[in-house]
Amino acid sequence: MSSEAPDPTVFRTRPGNRRRYTVDAQAEVDRLAAAGEASAWLSPLAYNLTISHSHRFVWYRVAKVATRTIRHHCETHGVSMDVDHGMRVRYPLASFGDYFTFAFVRDPLDRFVSAWHDKVVDHNYYDFDAATHARMQTIEEFARWTAAQDLSAVPGTDQHLTLQSRMIDLNRVDFVGRLETFDRDFAEVCERIGAPAVPTAPKNQTSPGGRDRQHSAELRELVARMYARDYQVFGYEPPA
Repeated sequence: MSSEAPDPTVFRTRPGNRRRYTVDAQAEVDRLAAAGEASAWLSPLAYNLTISHSHRFVWYRVAKVATRTIRHHCETHGVSMDVDHGMRVRYPLASFGDYFTFAFVRDPLDRFVSAWHDKVVDHNYYDFDAATHARMQTIEEFARWTAAQDLSAVPGTDQHLTLQSRMIDLNRVDFVGRLETFDRDFAEVCERIGAPAVPTAPKNQTSPGGRDRQHSAELRELVARMYARDYQVFGYEPPA
């Protein structure tokens, strides 16, 4: 096993499948994994990643936090996405040691409400049967169902519900922006990666503050309990 870090440009996703590594990239991951976990070549956990070799960044994508806006900005401003929409992939730590790493988060209650509206009310993303889907139109019912999941399990838990703190390599991330201050924070990211002008406020998102801040005590309690680690790690105030 070579003591040198693998060339980061080996890691790309397939032109016809932006979620999966190319054959060569996957072979390199498999080779590193075969060296044994003690080698520490690969990140211990898998993440949803977008990587640009031209602009030298690793973006830990957190679902329901401006992912479409950021990706659209990259697409329209000539920022390559060599690992485009990698899903639950491990990466060689040393190879990306000098890449800028970033992520964006949002208030867990607002994120949960957004996921419910998008994935339950607007679409039956979780393939509930008709009777169950009808019950899930009540957000407290959906929260009770979600509370029965292991929200730190990746893979295992849907990315729209997983703890945000589990979607980010907290030991290596350089910058964590917030949806609530997106324009300012993404402007800083653009400056760090050498990208052009910052986009407008995020699209296709429930606005910060949620569609309806008059949430029930039960919902506030469930979300505060389910996402206690996110509230603690990112410094949001738990819903009272």
